[in-house]
Amino acid sequence: MKKQFVLTVLATSLFLAACNQQMSGTPTSASGAAAASVPVGLETESKQLGYMLGYEFAQSMQLDTLKKNGIEVDSKALIEALNEQMDGKPSRVSPEQADIVMKSIREKVMEVAAKQASEAIVAGEKFLAENKTKEGVKTTDSGLQYKVNKEGTGAQAALGDLVSVEYEGRLTDGTVFDSTQEHGGTPFAVPLIEGTVIKGWTEGLQLMKEGGEYTVYVPAALAYGAQSPSPKIPANSVLVFDMKIVKVEKDGAVKLQQEQMKAEEALKKSQPKK
Repeated sequence: MKKQFVLTVLATSLFLAACNQQMSGTPTSASGAAAASVPVGLETESKQLGYMLGYEFAQSMQLDTLKKNGIEVDSKALIEALNEQMDGKPSRVSPEQADIVMKSIREKVMEVAAKQASEAIVAGEKFLAENKTKEGVKTTDSGLQYKVNKEGTGAQAALGDLVSVEYEGRLTDGTVFDSTQEHGGTPFAVPLIEGTVIKGWTEGLQLMKEGGEYTVYVPAALAYGAQSPSPKIPANSVLVFDMKIVKVEKDGAVKLQQEQMKAEEALKKSQPKK
């Protein structure tokens, strides 16, 4: 299991390195590699590989998230463990001790998360109370706030439509947690059917027309509430979205749903009966 993980990390690292070369236009030939700038302190291929693996490991294990939650990882002990594992030595931490440590860490993480969630509720309410008094900001009956940056002139989005959206999502402190630019700039196709996206999006998009550009301020209750969908979005967060409707396909979501149902039925019929 451990060997498989290390090989997976190695393959991922090498794949990412190759992708970065292609994206930056760096030649992959020997002469191109020689011309590339070598990081200071990582002059050899062995050092660069070690650094790549270590960096990828830290990302995959979300060590930065642990640190933000007050959980310190002793880097010296981490390196010792890596070296001992590669040398074939058994772990010096018994399974019983590992269970004790992990239980303690989980409790600490949960404690910090609960505190942050409580603080987020207060901060979110304050933000929305102040924001609704700003010029151009309107509030719906649900508590959703929005500002029209540019009114659209095309079709009005409605339930059942398929809407292509360009967006940027931020926390109230301005931290960007997602955007279409992070996904290659391709507009996000949203089937406007209840439950497919957060309530704030379902409601907010129906306020807009094709070509419209709005800033939407989504209360936690209309976003993810007490749940945290990713480390980038703390529980009970108010979310801010800059949204542009690129295209509205009338009844597109309904048609898409019907096509999916037909495909599922066809798949069932094609399977041999037991």
